[in-house]
Amino acid sequence: RILLGTTSGLHIQAVPLSKDHTPYRKDEAKRCTDQGARILSFGQVDPKSVGENEDDVEDPPRVWARDGHYPGTAFTRSIGDSVAERLGVYAEPEMLTMPISPSERLLVLASDGVFDVVPNQEVVDICFRHRHDPAQACKEVIDKSHEEWLLNDDCCEDEANYDDMTCIVIFFDHPGQDNSQPPQETSPQQQTHRHGKRVRQKTLRNLEEMEMEEQKEGR
Repeated sequence: RILLGTTSGLHIQAVPLSKDHTPYRKDEAKRCTDQGARILSFGQVDPKSVGENEDDVEDPPRVWARDGHYPGTAFTRSIGDSVAERLGVYAEPEMLTMPISPSERLLVLASDGVFDVVPNQEVVDICFRHRHDPAQACKEVIDKSHEEWLLNDDCCEDEANYDDMTCIVIFFDHPGQDNSQPPQETSPQQQTHRHGKRVRQKTLRNLEEMEMEEQKEGR
């Protein structure tokens, strides 16, 4: 996901520049189904793979082959996935061209391991807090994401059961811009954990469970 940090009055505002490439998007799902894919969640593919009392877990739609439990990707575009590519998961990017004005202060590119647990606005606020040190801005975003993932019941330091967290931050230097009185953050610096639905990050484990069940049943 790509975010633009732009000033609006006295505040820095997060503006999404991209739309997530997932089967939640009807156009993305249609492209995959047109190539022969099934769009189903883990629970729909095999209800036995979903444990009891997991109402607080988000089970997103995934891309599956018509005749097997693979690849099970929760994304619809990727680079170098030869199996998923046959099912419409390709690498063609979506392009956006726009002018950069003095009100645009930063650009953030980060993976879903960040945005699954930290809101857009908070990511931009964290980055702008470290506007003179891009590396530190990235570190703070990743540290915050990791902290939020560890609040999930099925995540721990010993078993990394969370998604990839990658972040790139670009700050724009505008000639003559006065940074002595920077815009205020829109979100408070001390955030409380948002008890939203946890995203199921058990892809490999659940696939192994499915295969074991099939072997037991002689399928």
